[in-house]
Amino acid sequence: MKKALILLFLLTLPTLIFAEETLRTWRSKTGVAIIEAAWDSTNDPSEEFVFLLKGERRYRIPLENLSEEDKKYVSDGRMRKLAEFGLVDVTNETPKDVRPQEVASPPVSDGRSAGERMVRTIWGVEYAFRWCPAGSFMMGSPPGGGQPSENPQHLVTLTKGFWMLETEVTQAMWERVMGSNPSHFKRSNLPVESVNWLDCTRFCEKISELSGLKIQLPTEAQWEYACRAGTTTAFSFGNTLFGGKANCDGNSPDDANSLDSTKIIINIKRTTPVGSYSPNAWGLYDMHGNVWEWCSDWYGSGYYATSPTSDPNGPESGSQRVFRGGSWGNSAEFCRSALRRCDDPTYSCDHVGFRLIFVP
Repeated sequence: MKKALILLFLLTLPTLIFAEETLRTWRSKTGVAIIEAAWDSTNDPSEEFVFLLKGERRYRIPLENLSEEDKKYVSDGRMRKLAEFGLVDVTNETPKDVRPQEVASPPVSDGRSAGERMVRTIWGVEYAFRWCPAGSFMMGSPPGGGQPSENPQHLVTLTKGFWMLETEVTQAMWERVMGSNPSHFKRSNLPVESVNWLDCTRFCEKISELSGLKIQLPTEAQWEYACRAGTTTAFSFGNTLFGGKANCDGNSPDDANSLDSTKIIINIKRTTPVGSYSPNAWGLYDMHGNVWEWCSDWYGSGYYATSPTSDPNGPESGSQRVFRGGSWGNSAEFCRSALRRCDDPTYSCDHVGFRLIFVP
């Protein structure tokens, strides 16, 4: 009895003074895993949140980001006792009704530094890759921002690091492997475009055979994680692309409303050579603008609400595939790290290309 009272007292302390020994693992009665989580609130209902603790990292997740199924356990906006909200202490239990992929795994220590560069020569053409280490990030747009398909913002863990091509696939790379060049804007160091999802997966298969590596398109989670490179802002450069940070159309009202030249993104109206703009913190170029980049996932508009928290691969089926990053013809709004778009796997145009990854 005494032990129970002490535990209840500790769990009702303000979350910022949680001691390491009070960290517990909980899950809702619906079977949704919540790893080392505590509930907290203030006198202001708008500030109520889930306090998610992973190792030494602490994440404030607004209650509005909870699934509808879990929201029903929050009684009239007040969080006095964990038991009132259908949470069960499973610290020393492995629940049978929680699938392993629903539990975010801790990052894997791989011994490499983020952004470490590796160059492979494949059939006479150099491919430069950058290392993206295993880790966790908040995927999607924060509450009140972005578009509906980017919400709810949620914690995602990638348990394996991966190598990502530091630029979009160029026309030189494509032509060497595929023997043709479908691009509208032709030049060897421009990104290949006018390629559909099926074309890109065939390229991945062929270059995997040539290199002995399992080369593939990134998942949406891998793409956004690499694009953000540790940032939480709209772009990997902050909350704006002003100052010539990407090849996009900066003349639309949502991007430029000032005569100050530093606040106008010149609309070049075509692709630019890969690597023409500054890279993000992990050495990756053109993650914003130039051409959209196909991802491996089927598109699901509400996928964020139900996706696994560990290594999500997208819905099991669908009719459209995802592409990310915006293009030379889009306003900066469409080049944000979290922005999602999709189309039929057979769709192609001079705004869409891709880049490669492989997991060692």
